[in-house]
Amino acid sequence: MAKPFKYLIDLDGTIYRGGVPIKHAKEFIKYLTKNNREFLIVTNCPISNPTGIVDKLHNMDINVKEENILTSSHAVGGYLERELSAKKVYVIGSSALKNIIQQRNVELVEENPDAVIVGYTTDFTYEHMKKATHFILAGATFICTNPDDTIPDGDTFTPHTGSIAASIICATKKHPIIIGKPEKYIVAEALDRIQSKTDECCMIGDRLDTDVLTGLNYGMNSFLVLTGNTTKAMLEKSPIHPTKVFNNLNELMIWDQNIVKENL
Repeated sequence: MAKPFKYLIDLDGTIYRGGVPIKHAKEFIKYLTKNNREFLIVTNCPISNPTGIVDKLHNMDINVKEENILTSSHAVGGYLERELSAKKVYVIGSSALKNIIQQRNVELVEENPDAVIVGYTTDFTYEHMKKATHFILAGATFICTNPDDTIPDGDTFTPHTGSIAASIICATKKHPIIIGKPEKYIVAEALDRIQSKTDECCMIGDRLDTDVLTGLNYGMNSFLVLTGNTTKAMLEKSPIHPTKVFNNLNELMIWDQNIVKENL
């Protein structure tokens, strides 16, 4: 019998699209909570802190705790602390990203940084791009919170971190260290948070190149939901294949309920 998974759940395109909750997300989270199932919302988006995400979800009547939230900002902080030992960084990103980095005793600077960190922000300017380019060409380590080029936003898509980073890649001809999905840094942070092994977990998300690829890269099952970035046509053409595909979280919940019954 298959053992029920601990779920690592994507946010944008899986739980909501911009400011609009996705149908069945509320019921799925309620089902996991009611049945004492371990889950972690693992989002590549670094624009908000856990408090902000929890408040946004509460306004959609989706109830989670801050301990259920892991963002790429947290994974960046862990990377700086454990692997890079950078003391001064130039950050293009939200106040949430900057605050989390500062909590790791790293100084935010406008000149001579050890590293340049690029995250999602709606305030990106040419001056940001120019400074980042100069610093990276001078030897600063180039770090990007996540590779997503767009995120779902209502019925359309909005440019995201990857699109910002692309301008700097073009100018410097250098590629960043990616921290978020599908890379190992955010996976390590997530597994440490829920004290689990990869084969005990399953990644749920709407993107093939981040969510599903995370599962493939690190020996986890991966469930694709067709509520965000990926369409059936895209899935048919892609070399990246999830363990299972669901039209929505309600279908996934019914599947999970059957697995639980088998283990009773």
